[in-house]
Amino acid sequence: MKSYYFISGLPRSGSTSLSGILRQNPEFYADIASKLPTIVDSTIEIISNSNQDAIIDKTQRKNIIHGIFDGYYKDINNPIVFDSGREWTSRTFLLKELFPYTKVICCVRDVVSILNSFETIFSKNPLYKNKLLKYSNDVYSRCHELMNEENGIVNVPLFYLKEGYAANPEIIHFIEYENLCKEPEKTIRGVYEFLEKPHYSHDFENVEYSNENFDNACNIKDLHTVKKRVEYNPPRCILPPEIVKKYSKMNMEFWKKKFIEYK
Repeated sequence: MKSYYFISGLPRSGSTSLSGILRQNPEFYADIASKLPTIVDSTIEIISNSNQDAIIDKTQRKNIIHGIFDGYYKDINNPIVFDSGREWTSRTFLLKELFPYTKVICCVRDVVSILNSFETIFSKNPLYKNKLLKYSNDVYSRCHELMNEENGIVNVPLFYLKEGYAANPEIIHFIEYENLCKEPEKTIRGVYEFLEKPHYSHDFENVEYSNENFDNACNIKDLHTVKKRVEYNPPRCILPPEIVKKYSKMNMEFWKKKFIEYK
């Protein structure tokens, strides 16, 4: 019987690298974001909107969703599965209801670095139309879309993360991108301690992961390709100064304040 844990947090913050590291442990399975959050949400909505809503009890609903998870990962032999999805931090009460033991590992990074990371990867694919964003004519429109409050690829997961941490902080563990890259052994050991799992000796010189199919669908080569060696080598900042100033002044990195408060 499989156990389910979760990887969430912000984009361009190390979740793919984290999955690549965790996959080295033969007990673990991890990958890029799945469609399970959408499938589960759709199932709950279908049940709730049906004329059978009143007669499908809580136990049956849980059994149905457990069946979705088990069916989705039926061909995975690893006993511990990490499902990835930005949405999971907005559904922590659901996760606790389904898997009372579960934890959510959340990768985070300062917003300016995230925007710069996106802009850097976009700049490496100048001959292809960016399918990740609707408006991609210039850096200003791209950053504005990434930070849109309704559907921004960066801002919406940030809202989810705030919601999850406020609601159920005991099941959330933050991983700072810089810490993962600079001190991978210490950082991953902290993950095992948080999960209360036996430590596994990882090889941080030979981490392998890529997902060409997903990246090709976005027309963004190497969007989910990680380097073999875990190291901190951030790209130079190519954002205009006014964008850096705007988002630096907003101080959106709430998890840093929490670390200071409880240190």
